[in-house]
Amino acid sequence: MLDNNALVAAATPVFLLLIALEAWLAWRRRVQAYTLADSLTSMACGIWTVTLEVFTKAAMLLAYGWVFRHLARWPSGPDSAWTWVWSFFVFDFVYYWAHRWSHEINILWAVHSPHHQSEEFNLTTALRQGAFQDMFHAPLFMLLALLGCPPGVFIIQLTLSKFYQFWIHTRLVRRVPLIEGILNTPSAHRVHHAVNEVYLDRNYGGTLMLWDRLFGTYIEEGEECVYGVRKGGPGWNAVWAQFAWPAVLWHDAVRAARWRDKLSLWFRRTGWRPADVAAADPWPAFTLPAGRLYVATRAAARGRRWTAAALAMFSAAVLLQNQLVSHTASLGPLPKLALVGAVSAALLLMAYCLQPPASSTANQ
Repeated sequence: MLDNNALVAAATPVFLLLIALEAWLAWRRRVQAYTLADSLTSMACGIWTVTLEVFTKAAMLLAYGWVFRHLARWPSGPDSAWTWVWSFFVFDFVYYWAHRWSHEINILWAVHSPHHQSEEFNLTTALRQGAFQDMFHAPLFMLLALLGCPPGVFIIQLTLSKFYQFWIHTRLVRRVPLIEGILNTPSAHRVHHAVNEVYLDRNYGGTLMLWDRLFGTYIEEGEECVYGVRKGGPGWNAVWAQFAWPAVLWHDAVRAARWRDKLSLWFRRTGWRPADVAAADPWPAFTLPAGRLYVATRAAARGRRWTAAALAMFSAAVLLQNQLVSHTASLGPLPKLALVGAVSAALLLMAYCLQPPASSTANQ
C-alpha cells in the first residue's frame, strides 16, 4: 500500500516555500495577509494533525483495504484509466457531502471547525486541519471501497484533493479566468471561509464546483470576506483548537435536563441547543466584527523573548514530527507514542509563549 506519510513529507518543503513566497508577495503589495502568531498556530494545527494521523489514518486505510478486499462489488485495477476517472468524480462527490455535513451537523463541525478558526486567509490556513476529521469521514469514503476503487488509488485521490486545495487559500489571487465556477478557486474558497451572513453554508466543493451548482450551494464572491468562526475560537493554542467546539457541546450537554437532548445535540444541526440551556444561558446575536478578535500575544505584553521561545518550540515540534513521519514504518508503538507526546508538549509550550496574559486578554 502506498505510504501516505511519504507523500506528505515530500510535499511539505514545497508548501513551506510557497508560504514564504506568498508572505513576500503580500509584503511587496502591502497586503496585511500574515501575522506571526496566527501563521504559527495554523501550521501547528497541521503538525498535530499529521502527527496523530500516523495512527488514525493508518487505521482508516486498513479498514478501507478490508472493505475493498471483502465487500467491493466491482473491483477495478489501478492500471485502468477508467478507474482513475470514475474514482475522481465519486471521490469529489463524497467529499462534497462530507464537507457539507461537516458544516451542518454539530459533531462533524466539531472535527472540521479548526480549519476555519483563523481570522487570516493565507496558505498557512490550508495546513490548519482538523486532526480527527478524516477519521469521522472514513465511513463515507468506504463508498469508494464498496464500488471497487483500489486502496492505492483512493490514497492518491485523497492526497491530491488536499494538495489541490492548498493553493486556493490565498487573498492574493483574485478571480481566475476560464475555470471560475467550474473548479474550486481562491475566490470561491474565500466565500466558503467567510462568516458574512450572505456567504454561510456555501461553496463546499473540493476540486469541482459542479456539486455546489447541482445542489444549490454555489455563490460568487461579492462583498469583502470576514474570516474566522462565530463561536469557539481558540486563540493561539493549536491543540485546544481541536477541542474548542466539542467543549461548547459538552458544556451544553451537561446542563441539559433531558437525556434525549444530551445525546441528540451532537447530531443536530450546527448551533442547535436544548431549549432549557438556551433559555438559561442565551448566546448573544452574532455581529460581523470590524477587525480581528485575536491580536494580543505574550510577546506584545512582556517582550519579544516570548516570540523567540515560541519559534524555538515550533521548530522543535517540526523536527520531532519529521522524525515520527520519516521513521514511522520502523518505529514500535511506544516510540511512536513518545514522539506524539513530545510533539504535543512542544506545541502546548508554543501556545503558552503566544497566549497573552489574562490581563491582556481582558483588555482586548
